[in-house]
Amino acid sequence: MRGLPLPDLSGRWTGGLLALLAGVLAVLAFAPVSLFTAAPLALAVWFGLLVRVQGRPRRAAWFGWLFGLGFFGVGTSWIFNSLLVFGQAPLVVASVITVAFVLVMALYPALLSALAARFLPLHRMEGLLALAGGLVLLELARSWLFSGFPWLLFGHATLDTPLASWLPLAGELGAGLMVALIAAGLVLAAGRRSRGVGVGLVAGVVVVSAALLPLQWTDPDGDPVRATLVQGNIDQERKWAPDGIRHSLEVYRDLTAEAGPADLVVWPETAIPALAREVDGMLEQVAADLPGEDAQLVTGLFDGHRDGDIHNAILTYPGGAAYHKRQLVPFGEYIPLREQLAWLDRLLMIPMSDLARGEDDGRITLAGRTAGASICYESAYARHIRAALPEAGFLVNVSNDAWFGDSLAPAQHLQIARVRAVETGRPILRATNTGVSALIDADGRLIEGSPLFEPATVHGEIRPRSGITPAAAMGEGPAVLAALVLVVLGAAVGRRQARSGDPV
Repeated sequence: MRGLPLPDLSGRWTGGLLALLAGVLAVLAFAPVSLFTAAPLALAVWFGLLVRVQGRPRRAAWFGWLFGLGFFGVGTSWIFNSLLVFGQAPLVVASVITVAFVLVMALYPALLSALAARFLPLHRMEGLLALAGGLVLLELARSWLFSGFPWLLFGHATLDTPLASWLPLAGELGAGLMVALIAAGLVLAAGRRSRGVGVGLVAGVVVVSAALLPLQWTDPDGDPVRATLVQGNIDQERKWAPDGIRHSLEVYRDLTAEAGPADLVVWPETAIPALAREVDGMLEQVAADLPGEDAQLVTGLFDGHRDGDIHNAILTYPGGAAYHKRQLVPFGEYIPLREQLAWLDRLLMIPMSDLARGEDDGRITLAGRTAGASICYESAYARHIRAALPEAGFLVNVSNDAWFGDSLAPAQHLQIARVRAVETGRPILRATNTGVSALIDADGRLIEGSPLFEPATVHGEIRPRSGITPAAAMGEGPAVLAALVLVVLGAAVGRRQARSGDPV
């Protein structure tokens, strides 16, 4: 871009270091820090570096790869903790798997950078807008390919900002597009001739976002649901000890007995490390002892079928309703290419790591209402959550975040759950083993929450909602279409103007 008042930072190592630091900076935009401005600033640095290497795709790919290395290396560092401490993998194995994961994930921004430097006129406004659209397509690919990893999407960072208004309108990808447009505006604002355009773009995104905030897409529907979330805080090693079933039952039964009347008492994912048929009688008795009329126990369990399949499930007592998890975690709940990777299965001491995939739509009857159910990591997949809508009046998510330990992941996971609430216009009951367990309102606000790594019960009310948000009704379509328009038109118009010699 002509007139950028910056020194030449396109050197392989100088620019590479800056790209790496920008990737690390971007992590600060997500929980637990939640410094939103870090997201557009980090993207602006990355975009600005790509402007400097226009026409040099190899150098651009290097910068993009280093940006991804910093971003995923810090943002998903909890994977190492999960494998080493809770998967009991040898240090070398945990290190190799984590490093390999980060290196592969960094290929996504590397590919985008190379394509942008090769095909987009990044020194022009149209090229930068196309790059912003390309970021959305990058996140789409990351959310779907190889079972997907929709974690640390830039739309998640918009919570508690005016840009959160795009979550119910265009989903996490639409909100992420707004972040990318602000970043493009910042790069434009750094150029003398494009300063006004850049400032206008940033201001326009913020003003329009703020104007959309008052819009309500769903309405309260029926009486509030009283809920108690029970957090046992049982260590993974203790949970899977020979007496783990008995111990877990005692912990959750005692905590539940201390709770007051509720319509729903929710225990977390695999609260009892047993097959449902092994503990059905005991859980029926726990449900019968619950205070309150027609109170219902909702718990995570393993549900075994006659055909031998075992599911990670949510079951209800009384009532017998069941939900089977659809999105299993690779290497945690199943081993991809099991025949070829059997050796890895032997190294990772993860119990119940050969589970069957559920085919449910997520709808389950709780407290006489239709709810949308999900288990743990599924909350990161918007497509699974919206499958239960518009019938579901509220959402319930059970999780066992003990796998993450004392890392960034529990806060990031809670942030994702809050995004799902805003996206769908539905409150969420989120029960976890070690925290954060929370009642989340339809606007993403925490009604009540638990501390981390402490036994706790969380009490409160949620109000079911009816109606459907545009994001829940149309999914990623509008955001992806907008991104494609920016990429195609931006590249075409930009190249034509560049050939004619017009200034930016």
